[in-house]
Amino acid sequence: MNLEQLEKLMEKERRELNRMANLHGLRDERVLDKSSRLDRIMDKYLHTKRAVNQNNQAHS
Repeated sequence: MNLEQLEKLMEKERRELNRMANLHGLRDERVLDKSSRLDRIMDKYLHTKRAVNQNNQAHS
């Protein structure tokens, strides 16, 4: 996935997390699972962004 796709996915997951938290509460297992999923996506985004930046610097 590229950065733009990851950004869109993060926003989608964030909206869904907020909706679920409002419905079920912050301690609900489904909400915690969604939060963990969002964390993994954000980690992938940051890793990908670092790699892109390093690649851009190497070609400058």
